[in-house]
Amino acid sequence: MINKDLISIVEETSKRLNLNYQILNFGERSYPLYYGEEILSQIGELFQHHDIMGRILIVSHPQLRNLFGERVEKSLAQAGYVSEWVVFPIGEQYKNMTTLSQLYESCVKARINKSSAIIALGGGVVQDITNYLSATYMRGVPFVQIPTTLLSQADVGMGGCAIDHPAGKSLIGQFYQPRLVVMDSSVLNTLPETEVTNGIAEIINKVMCLGGAKTEEIEKDIHKIKLVDWQTLREYIKLSNIVKKNIIEEDETGLKGLRFILDWGHTITYALERVLDYSVSHGWALGIGMHGAAMLSYQLGYLGKNKVNLLEKTIESAGLPTKLPANIQADELIKYINFDQKVKDGKKRFILLRDFGDAFISEYVSDKQIINCLNFLI
Repeated sequence: MINKDLISIVEETSKRLNLNYQILNFGERSYPLYYGEEILSQIGELFQHHDIMGRILIVSHPQLRNLFGERVEKSLAQAGYVSEWVVFPIGEQYKNMTTLSQLYESCVKARINKSSAIIALGGGVVQDITNYLSATYMRGVPFVQIPTTLLSQADVGMGGCAIDHPAGKSLIGQFYQPRLVVMDSSVLNTLPETEVTNGIAEIINKVMCLGGAKTEEIEKDIHKIKLVDWQTLREYIKLSNIVKKNIIEEDETGLKGLRFILDWGHTITYALERVLDYSVSHGWALGIGMHGAAMLSYQLGYLGKNKVNLLEKTIESAGLPTKLPANIQADELIKYINFDQKVKDGKKRFILLRDFGDAFISEYVSDKQIINCLNFLI
């Protein structure tokens, strides 16, 4: 049950700062997702409402510090906070133990302790590694998520975090909930079109495929999203997070197996990213991964071909690929699928669809069935 005091704080804060919100229900660890525009300029006051105290360490990229640093620092300083920055280069290749070790050193130098707070200001890589950092430094330090890409706003971590290992993507992970999440629509204005397209992949994944919503409207709404229409963006980001919220509130750590549903479309995606040494964006790979999972669902007799075709058309309308690059071999992908988190007793499993909004975890899928599916992606 959500603490009544938290509900009162969130309601009062949202009215005072003109924000919308959702509350994630994890009992005493519940927290809000705030939605609005130009929230970065109000971040200090927002922190005060949530009793965030002490020194603040902001984890980000150099480019994002240049874009948003002045307004964040000004807002924090006006509210009486002392803040420091630690930045690292953009790229999935930096979501590893080497970067994490450097961040631990930054925490020590900045004298971060359990009365401090760590801010994750950036896209998915920053969110993942900062979440893991906060969960493990001093066995847990309060942290705040400020996702700055469409992909990371539409697929915000909600406590699940992981870093990469040479054997595969996101193999080392933890569950640790933030104090609050800030969804500032205005930061999306700074994104290049390729990053907006990247984020649309997760919107299709969550809203259309897992949520079963907007299946007919989403294709035409993609044009508005690409134009960074804030009203349309916020609607789809909220819908995407509702889908994820409903699953994670039911199965926070995955022990019930329900959380695996969020892996829909990602089995081939993660393997492809690893084969290509993370040289492509997650959304680019996810377009192919979703089409592959839909095709496998069809081939195994679960999903109608008309639904496969509709999804393929929607993915392509976003400017995302549905076919594998010419140089990719099936055995290369299967090598990394062997490390997928859904593998059980050495046998591979996929998240499949019976229909949009009706996903389930499969029984074992053979290499022959996977190869047959991949052949349709060439």
